[in-house]
Amino acid sequence: MEYEYKVIDVADGAISSLLLGEGRIETNVLQAYINAMASEGWRLVFMVNVMQRHLVVADRETLMITFERRVPESEKAARAARCIDDVIAAEDEAKKKGYVAAAGATGMAVVGSGLIGALVNSIGSDE
Repeated sequence: MEYEYKVIDVADGAISSLLLGEGRIETNVLQAYINAMASEGWRLVFMVNVMQRHLVVADRETLMITFERRVPESEKAARAARCIDDVIAAEDEAKKKGYVAAAGATGMAVVGSGLIGALVNSIGSDE
């Protein structure tokens, strides 16, 4: 393995996305992320703008940025041996996040239906 890669995402301000329906990734924030990665030997190789669902009600602009750096000769064998473990760990982490998101969505649906039921009962009892 000659190179290793790291993907980070830099998101716009959550408050402006939620309240105003639009957000902006500040240039100085993006620059700080890129410079921090460069200081550790990473080189930006790809960047894409994606919209991600945020808090079920709004989209949030995110830049997904891919960095690469050469694996030092002394670490190549250990890094290559660790790759499959990294894949397994990443998949396990993604599953955990999926379970948490599903539980959160289910919880919001239950709370929402409970509030709607309470509202309907309240309206019905006023008559």
